Amino acid sequence: MSMETGMDHQAAMKLHPLTLRFTGDSSNLEAQFSIENIRASLPQNRVAMVTALFFYSIFGILDVLLMPEQKSTAWFIRYAVVAPMIVVGLLLSYTKAFERYVNPLVAFGSIVAGGGIICMIITATPLVSYVYYAGIVLVLMWTYTFARIPFLWATFSGWVLVVLYEIAAVWISQTPFVVLLSNNFFFISANIIGMIACYSLEYSSRSNFFLTRQIDREREKTAGVNRELECQKEEYRAVNLTLEQEVSERRRAEETLTRSEAQYRLLAENVHDSILTLDLDLRFTYASPSVMRLTGYSPQEIMQLRVEQLFTPESYALARQVLSEELARNRQPEPIDRHVPRTLELELLRKDGDTLWIELTTTFIWDDQARPVNILVVARDISKRKQAEGERERLVRELQQALADVKTLRGLIPICASCKKIRDDQGYWKQIEGYISEHSDAVFSHGICPECMEKLYPGFLEKKKDAAPTPDPAVESK
Repeated sequence: MSMETGMDHQAAMKLHPLTLRFTGDSSNLEAQFSIENIRASLPQNRVAMVTALFFYSIFGILDVLLMPEQKSTAWFIRYAVVAPMIVVGLLLSYTKAFERYVNPLVAFGSIVAGGGIICMIITATPLVSYVYYAGIVLVLMWTYTFARIPFLWATFSGWVLVVLYEIAAVWISQTPFVVLLSNNFFFISANIIGMIACYSLEYSSRSNFFLTRQIDREREKTAGVNRELECQKEEYRAVNLTLEQEVSERRRAEETLTRSEAQYRLLAENVHDSILTLDLDLRFTYASPSVMRLTGYSPQEIMQLRVEQLFTPESYALARQVLSEELARNRQPEPIDRHVPRTLELELLRKDGDTLWIELTTTFIWDDQARPVNILVVARDISKRKQAEGERERLVRELQQALADVKTLRGLIPICASCKKIRDDQGYWKQIEGYISEHSDAVFSHGICPECMEKLYPGFLEKKKDAAPTPDPAVESK
């Protein structure tokens, strides 16, 4: 406790200026102080009684030396009255009841001891009686400073002794005025000095008690605060441990995230397909380096463009329609698979003015509340595939046109077994070449075979053989 705090507590102590009892806000301390003060003063009072017994008895030597004729009376007072009373008081101090009556008993013992000396002054010769007053001063000193009794009880016994001396000196022994005046100077001065000393001692004792109580209260408060601090310390230790674990986990997560970002960035920067992210307002938030091969724009230029600047109007309208459909689908209460991608084929407007067909695979990026926050797009050049598909469609159209131009003969065709004429659907018999020409794109050229030639023009072939020139053997040999 600091000095300033101690002074504040002492200033708050309320004592009655005459009785020194606790008053006001401190009145509740009086009973506790009385009990503790009596118990704390008990060893001191026992020592005081033993000391008083010793000196009161040892001064019997002066009786022999100064007043041998009155020695018997003086010793009776010392050893038959005062000394036994002190012994009885000393024995009573070991009983429980002594604590209740210690203050009046000690004060009464002081009056009896001083009264005994006054009796000796009365019985002594005038010369001796003038010097025995010093014994009363010793009793006053013992009462005010050595014995631990309250200021009021000590003051009461001290002034009773002064009054008793005045009665004895004035009305019984008739002490000369000068001696009486001199003795009174000593008695009253000793009384006043003793009162001041006793007042200071009791004030100091009460102040120490009050400060001790304040210190105990502050100690209790401090102990309470320390207990709270210990509890808070344990809580803070637990919180710190939790925070350390969270920090460690966060650090590990950040390290893992950093490695993952590096891996994904490496993948995104080296993959042939272009990777982009957009917000729900179709503003670009990321573009991989490969986007330059696809669009002719650098990633930084892509970030400054609007989506409608990269697609033909028809393709942009289709993209907006698909986005609206997907957002509406994700707002449905029925559980859906949020990671199913949507694939589109859109016509891209390149930086150099050319158009390019690309395939977009899109999916949403979700936050912790299962709300879509971004769109992930993987773009791929499909121009070659589109060209192949166009070439295939052209070939299919040509084939279909060729097939449409081909006329085929199907089914059962009735033909004459003799003349080989064919009956058409109207029942007319037609020459076979005429029927085939009508039902196909075949064109006939007429000729005659050797069998028919021999049949229709007999000998024609022999004449033709004979008319042919004979080869020259000489020529053949050459």
